Amino acid sequence: PSDISIKMVKSIPEVKINLDEAYRLTVTAEEIIIEATTDRGVYWAMQTLEQLIDKNENGQYYIPACEITDYPAFRIRGFMHDVGRSFISVDEIKKHISLLSKFKINVFHWHLTENQGWRLESKRYPELNAHASFERLHGKYYTIEDAHEIADWCEKHNMLLIPEIDMPGHSAAFVRATGVDMQSERGTEIIKDLMDEICTEVFPDLPYIH
Repeated sequence: PSDISIKMVKSIPEVKINLDEAYRLTVTAEEIIIEATTDRGVYWAMQTLEQLIDKNENGQYYIPACEITDYPAFRIRGFMHDVGRSFISVDEIKKHISLLSKFKINVFHWHLTENQGWRLESKRYPELNAHASFERLHGKYYTIEDAHEIADWCEKHNMLLIPEIDMPGHSAAFVRATGVDMQSERGTEIIKDLMDEICTEVFPDLPYIH
């Protein structure tokens, strides 16, 4: 095919649910047509198009003629990494996001704090990231710049990022770092301040914090 035509439409008649992620993909000998109601639908259509690329016996790449109308049965299709108990590098997380978005996974749940460690940088409470505050993989955490990078990468790959901050349970790392329980008067003050930092400075553009 020599041309890809993208058409933004108001509706796709066959689609009854989750229209914002739906698309129709038509491949002919002359052109490829993508119809969608939003850029999200276009993105998913492009992932399907990549999956259709094949190679013939002469080693030439081609895309079979077809017409596909596709939309998700489930609005949330996610995966989670528990980096509180472990640690996965930024580059490796980005690889996972890129790969899973090809299969239309659209939510990354990022479990950032646990008993073993508080793995998100805090400039207001740097003791949370001190070497002694970890039980496992000491000093391994994500800087605020790392968090911004992951958030941007998710957005580019049509994936919703949901960071998780455990409270009041699974908070031994918090207690080691601050010397207080989250449910004490001082602990409540700290966690409110931390959540303000996380929501306004680390992840200001995200709709949800778990």
